[in-house]
Amino acid sequence: MPIDMDRVQQVMKGTLVWVVAAIVVLAIFGLSIVRIGRVTGEHVGILLNRISGKVTVINQPGVRIYNGITGDFYVLEKTLQTLDMTGDANLKIKTIDGSDVYVDLKVQYKMDADMADTVIMASGPGDNFKEKWTHDYIRTLARNFLGELTTEEFYDSSKRDAKVVLTHQEANKRLGAFGIIIDSIVIPQKPRFYKEYEEIIKQKKLADQAVLEEQSKALAAQQRQQRQLVEETNLKNVAIEQFAGEMRQKIIKTMAGGEKARKEADAYYDKTTIGAGAGLYKSQKEAEGIVALKKAEAEGIEALKLALEGEGGRNMVKLEYARKLGQITITGQPFTLEGRTDRFEHLGAPASRIGAQDAR
Repeated sequence: MPIDMDRVQQVMKGTLVWVVAAIVVLAIFGLSIVRIGRVTGEHVGILLNRISGKVTVINQPGVRIYNGITGDFYVLEKTLQTLDMTGDANLKIKTIDGSDVYVDLKVQYKMDADMADTVIMASGPGDNFKEKWTHDYIRTLARNFLGELTTEEFYDSSKRDAKVVLTHQEANKRLGAFGIIIDSIVIPQKPRFYKEYEEIIKQKKLADQAVLEEQSKALAAQQRQQRQLVEETNLKNVAIEQFAGEMRQKIIKTMAGGEKARKEADAYYDKTTIGAGAGLYKSQKEAEGIVALKKAEAEGIEALKLALEGEGGRNMVKLEYARKLGQITITGQPFTLEGRTDRFEHLGAPASRIGAQDAR
């Protein structure tokens, strides 16, 4: 029986269509089951099991294959984010005294990568954590804390910054439980007020500036006065030290002169004392010699006296007269009145010679 080729071709074509259709169906089914998730260094991967509700956090960059029927894959940004509330999006703050102040605010924050499962469970996938928590919560906290200031206090940067610090601390305390970390909150520009109030504040600032200038001048004058007082005190202290130094030198000089005079006096005393002692000793020796001499003379005179008191004394007198007479030359001439020699006249020796001999 001959083969109907046309029939065969028709059957093959129909079969091929079904095979292709089956392949397509299988491919579609496979694609719906097998999914590929990609995690970069800027993201955290979240694999959610729809059946069990289990959440798997993927912190390492790479590719993750999962079942698209039973699971879902999400990525969340973990890099530092900036919430810009400036310009038209700025905050309108109602001060404690009823004024409206417009404040620009910039907030930097990020998701805590270790709490990615908490973030997605509380906020949902994608950027929901940015809008649901960070934006709205920071605006509310900033309004509450900055609203505690008066209109005038808004011009004091230290008071504004103190309220911003409180906002920062409270935001971390509240949002930290939801896996959100607030890195910084700053007010990049000065707050803005209504025009009328701006003018009043400006005038007050000018007045305050004038007061500060006067205070600065007074402080400068006080500092100059203090500096002059210190300089005068230093000059006085230098003069006192110089005078004290001169007095010390004079005292030292006087003491040295006194010591020299004392030594000279001691030397003069020693010299005088020694000289006086030597003189006294010499005088004593001379006196002793005179006494001895006089004593000897007295003894000799006494002996002579004793000798002269007896016969020997008369003999000595006679002998002495004989010696004296032996030294006298007697001259004379005879004369007479009646032609005969009647007497002999003794002319005698010259008086000066006899006196000299008597003296011997």
